[in-house]
Amino acid sequence: MIKHDLPSISACVIKNNSIVWQCIYGFSNRETQLEATQETIYHIASISKLFIVTAFMQLEEQGIVDLNQDINEYLPISIRNPNFPDKPITSMMLLTHTASLASTKTDADAPGIWKEFQTDQAPPLSEWIPQFLIPSGKFYSPTIWKLYEPKQLELYSNVGSCLLAYIAEQLTGQDFRDYCRDHIFGPLAMRNTSYLYSDLDRNKIAILYQNNNAVHLFFDFLLNASGGAKTTINDMARFLIAYMNGGELDGMRVLAESSVEKILTVQNNISGRCLTWSASFGGWFGHSGGLDAGAKSIAEIHPQSKIGFIIFCNKSLSPIDHGDEIYGLVRQKANEYIE
Repeated sequence: MIKHDLPSISACVIKNNSIVWQCIYGFSNRETQLEATQETIYHIASISKLFIVTAFMQLEEQGIVDLNQDINEYLPISIRNPNFPDKPITSMMLLTHTASLASTKTDADAPGIWKEFQTDQAPPLSEWIPQFLIPSGKFYSPTIWKLYEPKQLELYSNVGSCLLAYIAEQLTGQDFRDYCRDHIFGPLAMRNTSYLYSDLDRNKIAILYQNNNAVHLFFDFLLNASGGAKTTINDMARFLIAYMNGGELDGMRVLAESSVEKILTVQNNISGRCLTWSASFGGWFGHSGGLDAGAKSIAEIHPQSKIGFIIFCNKSLSPIDHGDEIYGLVRQKANEYIE
């Protein structure tokens, strides 16, 4: 942490139904010297996408959506790659990042996509998705669609994940953030988890530190469904435990066991892509996240051994990705619990 000048690190290892090891170091707020604790709420960036696939598979279980159906069957608008207008896009393609949408990791893919707003004030999905994805849209750029057919190639896409959330809203008639509260966070007793700042105690949210250590104010953005969730290691542990238990925790079932198996089935043997989750060597599954504004996160599970681990940091430039120093230390600790 000293080497990389990190404000805080919160990490834990999960075994079966509980946290068996944790380390929490540093400050959630350097300026006030507020120490990070188990109750510190972190921006988890793209780990938010795990809530999208969970919500979507709940709808699939209910027969509300068919993963292999043209998404236009569920939308009030028509969305196709203009370069291949006769090729339908399916939810399965969006879940596996093969819908031929740009990655949108930078503003160049879709100018304006990373515009920031006051907290909880970004336009709703139903407003901005058509404006960015349809050629007649106000903010449309040809670079949002790639020059290869849907299903041809995997390319990680934030917009693609937001499109899934938009479809879920159309199918349920409910704001996606509220849906997650009612059908995922609530049932799993994730009491310090939300997409909305208004649901949380702001004093518990870790300050965002940019890589130059400047404070970045809390904000909202268009891609909030795919990267705007905020949670604690305690709450995220409950979510991972539910997956390791085949979709159930403390008598509350959020997914059928068959859905969890489907989610964690590898769809791309080269990348290890499952349905949103990624598989890695040794039977591990997980997802990572990062915001230049000041957040880095990773969460992984080993379902066969019912082991998992989480690492959160409130600075983007932190060595917690695969192969990095802190990742290696926590992964090594997790391996000690595999029998």
